[in-house]
Amino acid sequence: MNWILRRAVAMGTLVTVGTGIALFFTAGVRATVVDVYLLVLAGVIMLALFRTARAVRARYAASLFDRALAAMRAQEPADQSPLSMERDVELSRIEAVHFHVRVRPLLREIAAHRLRTKYGVELDREPARARELVPVDVWDVVRPDRPFPTDRLAAGPSFADQRKLFDGLEKL
Repeated sequence: MNWILRRAVAMGTLVTVGTGIALFFTAGVRATVVDVYLLVLAGVIMLALFRTARAVRARYAASLFDRALAAMRAQEPADQSPLSMERDVELSRIEAVHFHVRVRPLLREIAAHRLRTKYGVELDREPARARELVPVDVWDVVRPDRPFPTDRLAAGPSFADQRKLFDGLEKL
């Protein structure tokens, strides 16, 4: 808290010296210079008071309300709710781009996790070994070099095809 006082005194001194110089070199606006000086000095004092209040408040433990409020803010909402996943599956059936952008990364993440935990194989680092372990229809979706769909408005995989992909991932 000493730094707050030192900083306020330094700024007050600087403002006072500047005002003294301004009063020495001006003739007809002395009242305005004094008004501005008092306004700036009041601002320096208010800033010092705010900083002091914040430093004092930081010393004391937060109230129960503050802790509960912080806990509420800290909780991140779930990445995807079941409704949004259903929506993504439905939209991926309609558009291949949606499947590639929204569903495929989830499938890749699942495949990478299963390959890493069961076989010790990294999907991106060891694609040849991963290709041997992953079923063919699933590999076509999760392979690292899968190109972006050329036709943005083309239909994505049907529900039956998506079910086969999920079943293939479960068998992995």
